[in-house]
Amino acid sequence: MSLKKDRSRGKNRVEKKGKSLKLGDLESIRLDIDRTDTLIHKYLIDRANLVQKVAQAKIYGKGRKIGMYRPTREYDILNRRILKHQGLFPIESVISVWSELFSGYRSLQGQLKVSHLKADEVLVRRHFGVCTRYNLLKDYRGVIDALLKEESDVAALPFPSKKNKWCTELLELKTINIVGSAPFNLSKQPNLLLLSKQKLEYSEVNIVFMILKVRNDILNKVLTYLIDNSFVCNQHYSLDKDNSYILFSTKVHSEKKINERINRLRNERTFKVKLLPKVLGGYSVFKRDT
Repeated sequence: MSLKKDRSRGKNRVEKKGKSLKLGDLESIRLDIDRTDTLIHKYLIDRANLVQKVAQAKIYGKGRKIGMYRPTREYDILNRRILKHQGLFPIESVISVWSELFSGYRSLQGQLKVSHLKADEVLVRRHFGVCTRYNLLKDYRGVIDALLKEESDVAALPFPSKKNKWCTELLELKTINIVGSAPFNLSKQPNLLLLSKQKLEYSEVNIVFMILKVRNDILNKVLTYLIDNSFVCNQHYSLDKDNSYILFSTKVHSEKKINERINRLRNERTFKVKLLPKVLGGYSVFKRDT
C-alpha cells in the first residue's frame, strides 16, 4: 500500500470516530502510524540508493568530488515540499527534517567540510546537519583562507553589514563565489551567506550580489542611480579617501538576466566614468517570497 493511501485510511478512521474514540480505536491508529513509519523508512532507503547512483555517475577530478554540495538543488527540493505542505505539522519541523536528510544523503558522496565563525556555530550546524565536518575559525579571513587552501568545501559567513565587510575581499578573488544562504528561510533575510569555489546554480528566483568600486565624489549619485533602477544597495564601504565599494543586489530569474543588467550598467554614460561591477554570486529564494 502506498504512503498516501495508508495515510488517507488512518485519517478517515479518525474523522469517522470523531469524539467517540475509544482505547481500542487509539491502538488501531497507532498501528496505522507504525505502518506509515515503515513506509517512510523504506522511502528513505530507496532515495539513498538513488543518490548513490547519482554519485557513481558524477565526474571526479583532482581527488575532489564535483557537485557534492548543490545548495540551489536543495532549495528547489525544499521549495516543492513546502508549496505542497498541508495540515498541522509545523513547517519549521519540515525544514529541520529535510536539513538532516540533505546532510545524510550528501554524506553518501563524501564528507562535506564547512568553515565558519564561532558566533555562527549553532546556525551552521543546524543547516548542514550531523554528517558534516566543521572547521571553526576566529575571523572571516581564516574562513576564506580555509576555502582557498581547500581545507573546506564551503565557507559560511554573516550576511554583509557595516561590521561584516568580508565581501570586499571577493573583488580580488576570482575563484570564490557566493552560492547559497543559511538557514533555510521562508521570508526573512538569511543570517549567513555560503561561499564555495563552484559557481552559482541559478534557480527560478535568485538574489544576486554585485560589488562596485566608485570614486567618492560620485558615490551618492551612483547609489541613487542603482536604487532608481531597482537595485538594492546593501552596504557601502570606504576604501580610502578617494574611493568606496558599493555592495548591491537584485532579484533575477536567470544568469542571462543578470548579464543583461550588468551590461546596461557598464554602458551607462551618466557618470563620465565606466562602471565595472563584479558579480559575486547569490542564493535561491523560495517561491513563496516572490
